[in-house]
Amino acid sequence: MLQIFASAGALLCLAILVVGFGLANSNLVSPSTLLTIAGSSAPLIVAAAAMIMCLICAEVDLSIVGVIGLSSTIVALLLNLGLPWPLAVLAGVLSGSAVGLINGLLTSELVAVMPFFPSFFPTLATTALATGLAEALPPSKQAIAIRSYAFAAVIGLSYGAPVLLIYALLVVLALHLVLRRTKYGYHVEALGANRRAAQFVGVDVKRTKILVMTASGSLASFAGVLTAGLFQAGYSQLGKGYDLDALGAAVIGGTALFGSQGNVVSSTGGTLVLAALNNGLQLLEVSSALQLAANGVLVVGAVALDLFVRRRLATL
Repeated sequence: MLQIFASAGALLCLAILVVGFGLANSNLVSPSTLLTIAGSSAPLIVAAAAMIMCLICAEVDLSIVGVIGLSSTIVALLLNLGLPWPLAVLAGVLSGSAVGLINGLLTSELVAVMPFFPSFFPTLATTALATGLAEALPPSKQAIAIRSYAFAAVIGLSYGAPVLLIYALLVVLALHLVLRRTKYGYHVEALGANRRAAQFVGVDVKRTKILVMTASGSLASFAGVLTAGLFQAGYSQLGKGYDLDALGAAVIGGTALFGSQGNVVSSTGGTLVLAALNNGLQLLEVSSALQLAANGVLVVGAVALDLFVRRRLATL
């Protein structure tokens, strides 16, 4: 019931934004503009899916920021060295998997002493690690323009931005099926609901935590690949702000902040709400400071509404 309410709320919010921006400037709601906005939101859709998986398991992944920058930098660097694009993409994704594995190993050891969000400190540390590695790669602290026509054709804007959106939606669909139809998904949700009860019924807490954080790192690095395709460049700071945006998209999409409840499909609606808000304000030439403030108000409002609804439902 709560998921249906959240999904409907996200769609309603999206409709209000589109109508409002359309009244302000009819060019903002043209099919080409809407398609571009949807396509440019592809990396955030994947990053939000990773965050939601962590939240369902009562974890959080702050390393998304660093992993996106690291994977985009690795992909750009390897492509410019002449490596075929599939291998460059694989290397970028594996870099995120490695960071996620580190997060998982550290988180699994902290579960016993930190009952809530034991992944907070490990992922905060690996954010710095991933960003530092990306900045250490040559050319140090500089954006790397991608010079690969093959990569641009497959993961770029050669066929229009929607191709990136297709990749993102395929990832969301695959993750949705994994979380809803597999034993792994059941274990993830069980841990988020009650760790001790999950242990009692045979869920391997450490193994599941490691798998969740490793998968999150892999998804974040794929978001970095899509970001590199969107900008046709790699840079250590390309992931800046994605952690908060991913959390915001998750909450707007109806994911519980304290585990067990969430839907990666609903998060797509939350992501599109943030994308519509950001792009609409940019096209209206609103200052970046006010854009940040508007994002903050939207996310805080979504959190407050989420807590209010959950408390009301708990009293029924």
